[in-house]
Amino acid sequence: MLWRRLNAALLCAALGGCAHLPTPEGPPGPSKRDALYLDAEPAPSLLIEIDRVEGTAPRPRALATFLTRVERYLDKPEGIRLVVDDVIPVEEWQEGHGKIRALARRYRSVQAKAPEHTAVLHMIYAPRMGNYRGYCWSRKDYSDTVAPHDEALVLLLQGNIKPILWITGAKQEASVLIHELGHALGLSSNPGHSYKGHCTKAHCLMYDGVDVRTFLLYFFPTLLAGHLPLDYCSHCRADLYPGHDGKAPGDR
Repeated sequence: MLWRRLNAALLCAALGGCAHLPTPEGPPGPSKRDALYLDAEPAPSLLIEIDRVEGTAPRPRALATFLTRVERYLDKPEGIRLVVDDVIPVEEWQEGHGKIRALARRYRSVQAKAPEHTAVLHMIYAPRMGNYRGYCWSRKDYSDTVAPHDEALVLLLQGNIKPILWITGAKQEASVLIHELGHALGLSSNPGHSYKGHCTKAHCLMYDGVDVRTFLLYFFPTLLAGHLPLDYCSHCRADLYPGHDGKAPGDR
């Protein structure tokens, strides 16, 4: 019975998206890649600050997978450091973009202690924000806010991540973290293969949603082996690494 329900749910989600398959917004153009995170200059090191709301906590296997990808994607010759910092009282968590950004400003503390020429990525583990499993404000997003600052903010909404059989919470969490990292790096902003900030290539981690494309690509790998996409497609990598034929630092 569980198998039938899972099959039916996936099929309905796929067929329900058939009429709304995303198409590119325009001809190929430049990507809004963030050199602060991607390149060795001007910041040769990276510090990742993780704060968490009471009742949530990073899954160690998810963080390990995430860090493996960070080390592969970002050119940081002086190293990458991760600090699990503050526990935020649950009563302080309130949904709403402005309230969440204000909360992040209150608890952001590692940046002041970071060595010079260090990029900082701020992450918050929280219960829920609508139906999102993750969310990101890139540095570009923050430059347009009333209180701009110089680091991206990634949310991991752990209450919306539900393990299903062998599609474990750790696998889902890692996939969400790497997806949101992509937004912090500037994906997907090339109009030649993006739609509303997401890649239009169904095999890419930056693709958004479940439809007939992802159903055909991932139904059996996900159902039988718990496989979830953990990588950016060649088009997204070409946007991130234009001077290296799309090869990430860890692949050169």
